[in-house]
Amino acid sequence: MTSLRVIDTETGEDLSQDYTLRHRNQDNYYKQRLEQRGKQRDFTFSNMLNITEVITKIDDKYCGYLLYLQTYINYDGVLVNATHAKEPMTKDDIQSALNLKRTAFYEFFKNMTDNEIIFEENGEYRINPIYHFRGSTENTRVVKTFTAKVRSLYTTRNAKKLGFIYKLLPYVHYETNTICSNPYETNLKRVEQLSKSDIAELTQVSEKSVYSYLRSMKLGEEYVFSEIRTGKVRYYKINPFIFYRKNGEPDASLREMFLLGFSHR
Repeated sequence: MTSLRVIDTETGEDLSQDYTLRHRNQDNYYKQRLEQRGKQRDFTFSNMLNITEVITKIDDKYCGYLLYLQTYINYDGVLVNATHAKEPMTKDDIQSALNLKRTAFYEFFKNMTDNEIIFEENGEYRINPIYHFRGSTENTRVVKTFTAKVRSLYTTRNAKKLGFIYKLLPYVHYETNTICSNPYETNLKRVEQLSKSDIAELTQVSEKSVYSYLRSMKLGEEYVFSEIRTGKVRYYKINPFIFYRKNGEPDASLREMFLLGFSHR
């Protein structure tokens, strides 16, 4: 039993039973845990219908850069630095975040501004909110992108792989996270799952490369995709702890599928 007490200095009354005493070190630890949890839950939205326009205008690598870069927008759509101050990004900041050499960056940036995906307003660079935004929405035809997870996936070398993922976001089913041709279908028996050949045709990536991407992309111990086998049929789900359409967060039990290997019956 602790000898510490909470005493009202005016009345001398012992108020200990109404309070929980915690050391300052415990407070600091608790704050750090909350901040870390907040970062893990931080997310942006991608409009599933509108980003199909982006996909037709820019190549896979640029789609990968954009998927990563949109995690830096604030609630006004402004690209901000990943610091406590959240100051608006300069061009140099954006180049640094993407880790691109000058020529490669300016080619990408020109492509973004020419297609009005990124624009400048009041001296600040913004991502067009018709494609990506942060905040709340009543629109159910969106995909949540969990910030910390996508940032961990990104390197300049795997930008094309992230671009491949970007191309699949318009096809994520609401209830199941299955990659399918009818992602707004409410009857689960009518969901039309996409095979790897379907995905190859959709993304304009060779079937061999598609399967390599699907089975090799990992974040730590978790796979980004999971293959489901039912008889001769094989179809794919995307990790709901990275991309998710429903409100709230995915059930923790779903993580097992993406931890226990790539292919499942």
